[in-house]
Amino acid sequence: MTLSPLPEPLDSERAAAQSRLEVAVGEGRLTLDEFTERCSRVWSATDKTAIARTLDDLPVEVVGQRQKATSVLVGVFGDIKRRGRWAVRERVSAFLLFGDVELDLRGAVVRGDELTIRVYTIFGDAQVVVPEGVDVEMGGFSLFGDEETKLAPVERVRGTPLVRVRQFSIFGDLEVRSAR
Repeated sequence: MTLSPLPEPLDSERAAAQSRLEVAVGEGRLTLDEFTERCSRVWSATDKTAIARTLDDLPVEVVGQRQKATSVLVGVFGDIKRRGRWAVRERVSAFLLFGDVELDLRGAVVRGDELTIRVYTIFGDAQVVVPEGVDVEMGGFSLFGDEETKLAPVERVRGTPLVRVRQFSIFGDLEVRSAR
């Protein structure tokens, strides 16, 4: 007979804190990077005080003050770069002719459970960076181009959105990677 391990004494507090963090990231009060970092602190905490400290400074949602997110990005003979804190809708489309696109989602404010990024390039490369612990699904079509995934071998952090990347390119590469 195999005995199942007893739950740790702090597991219920950790789960409750995780739920509050999931709500905060879903409402756009935390970036994906902030969310994964706080979840890591919650699950490595050794006492209730350490768990509470991860929630003390959670930003509160300001009613009626939602950021307008960019959903369509267009570039001709130029590059598009988005990094740092930026608002992201559920669907982002980037259209490039002779240019590259770099979307760094580590500081992005993502609302919802899924994010779909569609990249259309002619003579251009695309790079998408996600925090470690975010699942990515890739697809699309590339003529004379490569697709490369460099995701960290870590489990998905519960509460993070699924990121779907679709590339349609002629003479362009796609790289999706994770970073801390």
